[in-house]
Amino acid sequence: MEENHSTKQIILAFFGNLLVAVSKFVVAGVSGSAVMFSEGLHSVADTANQVFLLFGIRRAQRPADDEHQFGFGKERFFWSLIAAFGILIIGCVLSIQKGVSVIAHPEEISHIQWPLLVIIISILIEGYTLFVTYRFLQKTKGKESLIRYLDDSSETAVITVFFEDMAAVAGLIIAGIGITLSHYLHTALYDGIASIVIGLLLGCVAIFLVNKNKELLTDQSHLIINKKVEELFVSHPAVERYHDLRTIIFGPEHVVVVCEIEFKEEFVYEDMTKRPNENRKEYTEHVIKKIGMLTDQLETQIRDVCPEVKEIYLEVEQDKIITAKKDNNLVKVAK
Repeated sequence: MEENHSTKQIILAFFGNLLVAVSKFVVAGVSGSAVMFSEGLHSVADTANQVFLLFGIRRAQRPADDEHQFGFGKERFFWSLIAAFGILIIGCVLSIQKGVSVIAHPEEISHIQWPLLVIIISILIEGYTLFVTYRFLQKTKGKESLIRYLDDSSETAVITVFFEDMAAVAGLIIAGIGITLSHYLHTALYDGIASIVIGLLLGCVAIFLVNKNKELLTDQSHLIINKKVEELFVSHPAVERYHDLRTIIFGPEHVVVVCEIEFKEEFVYEDMTKRPNENRKEYTEHVIKKIGMLTDQLETQIRDVCPEVKEIYLEVEQDKIITAKKDNNLVKVAK
């Protein structure tokens, strides 16, 4: 269900950006505005990025095989990384280059009404997709603050769309200011400056997204799930201690938890004098069964608290030795 919602946000953004891109390039050709050309590049980058994001989601949904035993979830991070580079190269670099070129070789902006009309329409379109994506994030973030959620979440496709839409709206406002100043002050300087500012804005967005996807591709831990699992272990009456708790993110709905734990003696071992008819083998099997039951209980509780967790690997360490009297013989059972 979550994947379907993510896909809807991306498809909506794709058609919105495609419509806006065509409008911007047409008006850039009519008016000669550098900032409108930069905005056109911006929308082209965003449109291409939606294709990368959709492709990444589709690739990530493939089932696990012998060579990829945890599935292909990380592919969505790779294609989100490619999308971030698209913003950096197409949007940032070319926008700055165009702005510098216009400042060095200024051209008069004509028919200002068309660029401003396209900017207003584009703000409405981009603003709507931004609102829809924001509302989606508000529903999925729970009680967490939006800023913290954006930093911690592995839902990189929707986060990329969200930042693209924010940059788009901000860029359109900057473009409108630059075109207006250049027209009324009869200089292309402000048009070129606006193009450079938009490029820098896109560069900041791209660097954030590149870094986020890089962290996820290099097995960044899931801090929220780490904290929830720690709280569960601390509050669980049977857990004596735990260590080496690790989480690995393979996708927004696919997290692996690995940990070493030790259970309290009273929950695992019983006085052998109370089990006079059991031999050592039977008692050991009884202990193993108790450990298995406690482990299953912990795994169930982890999944209840963190539905994103798909695989759990708990290594139980009961490393003490207990002694008990049985038929006047000393019996040792390894914990």
